[in-house]
Amino acid sequence: MTLFEFVSVAVSIVLALSAGQILLNLREVFDPNRRYWVHAVWVVQALIIHVLVWWSLWAYRDIQWDLASFVLVLVPAGVLFVMSSALVPNSSSTVTSWEAHFFEVRRWFFAARILFIIGAGFRSWFLLEKPILESPTPVSQLILVLLIAGILIANRRFQGVLAVVTSVLLVFVAYVRLEAGAG
Repeated sequence: MTLFEFVSVAVSIVLALSAGQILLNLREVFDPNRRYWVHAVWVVQALIIHVLVWWSLWAYRDIQWDLASFVLVLVPAGVLFVMSSALVPNSSSTVTSWEAHFFEVRRWFFAARILFIIGAGFRSWFLLEKPILESPTPVSQLILVLLIAGILIANRRFQGVLAVVTSVLLVFVAYVRLEAGAG
């Protein structure tokens, strides 16, 4: 087993636990009696991000591995786990309204997503030596600004627009990353 395979297994385990947290509760998220469409959009985005994180791991296959590089690759997956746990808690069956839950955890969720983008950008800059202004990418930088606005603005209409706009931007990022190993 190579060091890359060893690292990719560790990251895959964290991603699987995180995605599993969401998938185990997907039925409750889409329960018509409790569903909130904005929350559901963020949940779907989180699942897409899991796929993108796993897919982008291939870009790190040729780096020189040490403990620091292992931690830098593992941190975004760990932050994604925190983000997913905020969106969909273990005890989701006790959530009576996903709308109320979303507005209760929205700051934690957006803060984790911001930390995720910054961590992923720092990882690309440090390990792949991408220029600092390209890590995160300009689209990710725009998403970052929108997420900061999401922390500051609790307006329900704004939160809906934010979910839709970031979804479009995420689909664009996913399209760009269809090439295997795009870091």
